[in-house]
Amino acid sequence: MFTSEQEFKKYLFYGIFILLFLILAFQFYNLQISKSSLYSEKSVENSVKIVTQFPVRGNIYDRDGRMIVDNRPAFSLYLIPSETTEKTIGTISELIDVHPDDIRKELRSAGRFQPVKVMRQVDIEKLTWIQENIVDLPGVEWKSEPKRHYVRRSGLAHLLGTLGEIDERELVSYPQLEPGDIVGKKAVEKTFDENMRGSKGFSFVKVDAAGRVVEQVYTKKTLRPSPGNHLYLTIDLRLQSFADSLLGDKRGALIAIDTRNGEILTLLSKPDYDVSKLSGVISSDIWDQLVNDPHHPLYDRACQSGYPPGSTYKLVAAIAALNENIIRPSRKNNCPGYFVIGNKTIRCWKPKGHGTLDLEGAIKNSCNVYFYQLGLLIGLDTWSKYSTLFHFGQKTGIELTNENPGLVPSLNYYEKVYGKGKWTKGMLANLAIGQGEVLVTPLQMVQFTLTLANRGILYTPHLGLKLVNPLNREESKFKSESVKIEGIHSQVFDVVLEGMREVVDGGTGVWAAVYGIPSAGKTGTAQNPHGEDHAWYIGFAPFENPEIAICVLVENGGSGGGVSAPIAGKYLKRYFHYQGKYDYEVEKKLWALAAAKKDSIAAAQDSLGIVHSDSTALQN
Repeated sequence: MFTSEQEFKKYLFYGIFILLFLILAFQFYNLQISKSSLYSEKSVENSVKIVTQFPVRGNIYDRDGRMIVDNRPAFSLYLIPSETTEKTIGTISELIDVHPDDIRKELRSAGRFQPVKVMRQVDIEKLTWIQENIVDLPGVEWKSEPKRHYVRRSGLAHLLGTLGEIDERELVSYPQLEPGDIVGKKAVEKTFDENMRGSKGFSFVKVDAAGRVVEQVYTKKTLRPSPGNHLYLTIDLRLQSFADSLLGDKRGALIAIDTRNGEILTLLSKPDYDVSKLSGVISSDIWDQLVNDPHHPLYDRACQSGYPPGSTYKLVAAIAALNENIIRPSRKNNCPGYFVIGNKTIRCWKPKGHGTLDLEGAIKNSCNVYFYQLGLLIGLDTWSKYSTLFHFGQKTGIELTNENPGLVPSLNYYEKVYGKGKWTKGMLANLAIGQGEVLVTPLQMVQFTLTLANRGILYTPHLGLKLVNPLNREESKFKSESVKIEGIHSQVFDVVLEGMREVVDGGTGVWAAVYGIPSAGKTGTAQNPHGEDHAWYIGFAPFENPEIAICVLVENGGSGGGVSAPIAGKYLKRYFHYQGKYDYEVEKKLWALAAAKKDSIAAAQDSLGIVHSDSTALQN
């Protein structure tokens, strides 16, 4: 085939050369055409930085759409471990007043290319200085992040809760999040965190050798952030603010709830604090002041504190005695002002005594002696049974993170604490009037009041009304959950509720009366071994077809009828005024006419052509 060996070698060389050329051409085609997008993207990555875009957290509104919380822009300072030098660490530590070792520790715990947040909410002066010296600060970057803004500085802290950087424990539960991400830490901000948080976006920018942004780069991986859902609460901001003014500097709680569905209208714990001061970088001075405050403003008295319920709890003993046929409503006892049990004399709150009373009279006048005797008749097991039946000793299930279940003492409890057979009948008599070891929260008491108003229908107290997607306005409404307290005879509710009506109409709760709207309630003055008595009031209105239940607790307030009942009355008047059912001017005219004529309220009503309602309450 070949004429000589030399010719063979020549053609072999040509063949190898052509083969190598074809291979090279194929590779060029593969790199430049077939896989151009892949290598182009990898090339871009060498000069492109990923910029995390944080979502806007959902706003919080009240039930009628009034703004409670929205967002304002703020800047956070980050360091990238792989780029950060010792000089940068030293400069930044001086700038933000953080020890260099703390910064190094944060950098070591993160990935080499993972930005580490070293300061939230950098002020504009520091940010300007960093921008001017950015060339000398390799590894430094900042990001715009939304900061919570609150419409009120008072009356919202324990309801809303706070935000903070995610911790290691939370990172386990939310693997999609990263160190430095902001999450809800308490109350509704924590409960609804996943709904309001939104999801991050990612953009890409081309940078020069000094790390300065040159231009925006758009790739398939570019992702816009998705804002969080807006949260609408069941709270009425007007009533929340009014309740805040009513309690003022007092320590305690005020909770109001819609009896028809369990929606919380007001949830207030006092004292509280300016929640905006805990929304960003918390200064050590502010934190120390809150922690060391003797009034403990960080403590949620609405659902976290356990208190003896005092005379408000006499209603449980009354229901137990009636429902178990231990007594009839007409049973009468004499109250001389004291009760002797064993070698101990227990006093009634009224030193001269109440005389002879039936059950309704005992509820109306809150007679201790009557209920001391009733407690002994009921027995511990029955008392514990009915306490548990009305969900005391357990959490209500509200969307808060620090709820206290309270305590309902039982036979096992007493035998464990005091030894078998070593507890006394005096303890049982004490429990019947809401003293001793029994502990409740104001939230549990308002749930109990709601259940009485509904004659055994219990709605779970809740704060969430609906979630609204800010992009398409789609709504997701929260459902109300209810249970029926089984086994309570209708006649039992008739007697107890009538007694509660009489409490407001001339009884110990007269100052909770609302002119023209019959209501029911119960006062309580709970003895406190650490100071003055606690003042309680629970009630609901209207008496027929109830709409609202309320609980007012004033720590060390003294008399429930003299302190908490008037607060409840003012709140209920404002509630019904907003409903268009109560007119302040009519009552003013009524009082003025009665004073001018030195006549009774009933006579003044006749003069104005007004149907008599709660006249006894107003006269008192």
